[in-house]
Amino acid sequence: MATATYSPEYLAESRTTVLNIFYSIPIPLEIFSTAFRLWVKARPSSQGHLAFDDYLMVWATMVAVAECIAGLVYGAPNGLGRHIQAVPLEYRQKFLMGDYIFSHFYDVAIASTKLSILALYYRIFATDRFRIIVIITAIFVFMWLVAMEVVLGFGCQPVQGWWDASVAATASCVNKVAFTYSTNVTNLITDLWIFAMPIPIIFNLQASLNKRLALCFLFSIGLGTCALSAARLSVVVSVGSDDITWREVPLGILSAWEPCGGILCANLPLIYRAVVRGIKQIRSTVRTSRTRSRHISTRPNSPYLDWTRLHDGASSNNCATSKVTVTRGLTDQTEMDTIGPNGIKVQRDIKQEFHREDSDKLSDKMFS
Repeated sequence: MATATYSPEYLAESRTTVLNIFYSIPIPLEIFSTAFRLWVKARPSSQGHLAFDDYLMVWATMVAVAECIAGLVYGAPNGLGRHIQAVPLEYRQKFLMGDYIFSHFYDVAIASTKLSILALYYRIFATDRFRIIVIITAIFVFMWLVAMEVVLGFGCQPVQGWWDASVAATASCVNKVAFTYSTNVTNLITDLWIFAMPIPIIFNLQASLNKRLALCFLFSIGLGTCALSAARLSVVVSVGSDDITWREVPLGILSAWEPCGGILCANLPLIYRAVVRGIKQIRSTVRTSRTRSRHISTRPNSPYLDWTRLHDGASSNNCATSKVTVTRGLTDQTEMDTIGPNGIKVQRDIKQEFHREDSDKLSDKMFS
């Protein structure tokens, strides 16, 4: 039987650089996102209270980071990203062992992120019927995780059949492609269900249409991760390829980014207010810097930058303004009477009204 020969160019092809980059980027994103969430929740204004969903998110982040590290350790150094004909047999076995470990981390990270989102739903939506649906969904997600781990643990007898070619020849194993397909299909359906769950509740809130649409966007933005799940489903066939170390690169990258996308989307509803507030402060600082650069003089400690000089600096010691009235709006008036050449008395009547809606109560629950 003739042995196939491969050109040096074919054997030299490599995706290892791209692979390592896409395994590395999710690590700081996941850590920063969850750390920011904990910082927001730990602030005095949030009463420094961490809830069960926060602890689940910390656990999900740890597992997702471990998954990326496993990809970096067992992937490219053991042949992932190169054609299998250029990878020695011992490295192939190390790669398949790492792929087995990687799969465990993937399942746990995905399930933990979903459970954290469901715990957040249970905490902020105080509707009995909705909470029952949340509990049933959480039980399904947990049972899905148990089923995946059981199949990974006992799907090959002996278990070394997952990665040892000498054992795989006589081992009894499940169909790896079919198992991976079933994992992704159930995962995709669960994603669609979980991220769509709160939309009917939000539309029934006593709030303006714009606020309800904004809340729907925040809670359903995780549907974007479904695109990653769908893309991953399209490359699942690579696990049965004869050139698995080359063909499985897209699957490995998507498997690292899917938990990352879920974590970012799950953290967004809790950190968006702090992000918006920070952006506004940055804009205000930039405006203030521009104003100072134009040498516009303002009264010290005045909250209004449009109150510039009330007198001519050259004649301030000899002239005094008897009365200045500033009207802001229809009823907001400020009166100033001179009490001397260098002093001003300010009298102002302010009327403030506060209106709170159900959407505000929802935001308070999210941050408490």
